[in-house]
Amino acid sequence: MANTISNHFCLTALQEGITVQGSLRVQGSLSQNYNANTQKCIPDWKNDASLRPVIYPVIRRGISYLTAAQINNAEWIYNDITIQFDANNLSTNFLDASGDPLFETGTITVSLNGSSYLVPKLTIISNLASASNIDLDTIGFQGAVEVAGKQAPFATQVDVKIAQMTTQGYLGLLSPESAIISSKGQTVTINASLFGEDGSAVTSLFTQWYNAGTGQEITAAKDAKSLTVSEADVTDNIIIRCDFFLDANHTNRVATAFASIDDTQDPEYLYVSLNNGNADFSGQLYQGESCEVTAWVATMADSTAINSNYTNFSVQFFDGQQKEITGSVPIMTTSSNKGTVTISYDFIANHGYKIFGIVTAS
Repeated sequence: MANTISNHFCLTALQEGITVQGSLRVQGSLSQNYNANTQKCIPDWKNDASLRPVIYPVIRRGISYLTAAQINNAEWIYNDITIQFDANNLSTNFLDASGDPLFETGTITVSLNGSSYLVPKLTIISNLASASNIDLDTIGFQGAVEVAGKQAPFATQVDVKIAQMTTQGYLGLLSPESAIISSKGQTVTINASLFGEDGSAVTSLFTQWYNAGTGQEITAAKDAKSLTVSEADVTDNIIIRCDFFLDANHTNRVATAFASIDDTQDPEYLYVSLNNGNADFSGQLYQGESCEVTAWVATMADSTAINSNYTNFSVQFFDGQQKEITGSVPIMTTSSNKGTVTISYDFIANHGYKIFGIVTAS
């Protein structure tokens, strides 16, 4: 029997290609709420440096990870606009209401496959949420790397989940929200935090942890404030979900948060293709259009070496605020060891104009 394997997609952020692959990773959490009653941002990135998210790219050329020195024409992008920096590496064209910069750029050393790499980083040093900004923002990174004597461009992005504080008055966060396993025996620890509407951390909380792809509860971690995931637990990708409660009976759920872990060393890979891998398709739909999502399992080295042991494919949908979409949703069908689902413009528009999907194969 084949191992259960998961991967995810977003209709505005799919990066396809084998030669150059890129993704953005986050130390911390890219979620922030705004409380209109108190005019506070939760968490407060400006006044608490320990909570500030750090974003960095992981770029691979083939199987080799690249350093900052190997990336040409690098640019950080906020909501489709290139961020400009001064000599102190502080943003000049994105400032908060007090005139303070929103971003700071630099480099960070990260461990990938047992080796250290110096890569670019972007730190959010002020609050992005405000009375006039309570929807999804995007942060992107783009550049080019040399492949066979030519410059091969790449681009990747992540969403910053900005929202108004819910009627429940709580915000749950997982940190890191995204992580990479790149060596045998490696573990990743995900920490859970819950904030109240006044911005203070809730100390008395209860949790339930799940493999979001399979829906299976990780019972050994119930009520824990952290979860350690080992390399043996991950085949290609795993999405972790944490539900937050205020009572020991787990009847009053006040928040939910997600984290993603990729195992880049696995020979098996769950491929997700939009519109048959059409390079001209940006992942953005106009009214009347639809997108066909196709998924299959093959080796990392050869996307055509389909693993016939995987015969069942399914998909779960979430809106931009990480709330699961239930009820009347598109169904993924399985044929010839591939899963296929067609998603319409109207379905995306009816759920906040951006949706995410978690595809699971077994």
